[in-house]
Amino acid sequence: MSLSIYKPNSKNTGCGFSFQLGKDAKTGNSSLYIKSIQQHSWDDKKKQGYFQKNIGDAEKNITLKFNEYEVGEMIHALLNRSEYSTFHSFGEDKTVIKFVPWDKPVKNSDNKSPCFGVSFTRNGNQSFKISLEPGEIQALIQFLKFILNSIFSERSLYHKAKSTYQETEEAPF
Repeated sequence: MSLSIYKPNSKNTGCGFSFQLGKDAKTGNSSLYIKSIQQHSWDDKKKQGYFQKNIGDAEKNITLKFNEYEVGEMIHALLNRSEYSTFHSFGEDKTVIKFVPWDKPVKNSDNKSPCFGVSFTRNGNQSFKISLEPGEIQALIQFLKFILNSIFSERSLYHKAKSTYQETEEAPF
């Protein structure tokens, strides 16, 4: 299950982010994975951006895994319009992750829209950025809560099955 948000632009600097419930290959436990891909091209006639050709380019993609506490921090930041930043290291890659609130000016108005910027910066020079509008923020909050519920439900079932097995094994017959 995933929630994907793509933001192409005519400057060809857009990104797509996919928030996914996935399984850790080693443990089999559920986690949040966030994948991002940089925009590949822009068709000015169709006013449409494309990402597909960057799928196989490791420099144009990033995938990060987050635990339940990090998911909780993201929810807290989004709900309270506060900044969340953290750092991940995997092999030789060092990535700075930021969720930052900002107020987007509303066209033809003095009003501002409460938005968020999400950025991943790998090794100081590879940036993956996306802005989130209010509706996208609300959908993301609900999806992140779903991720937490999934992680906790999975653990609950595991511990229940484990305790039932232990009771069965230890019961005198």
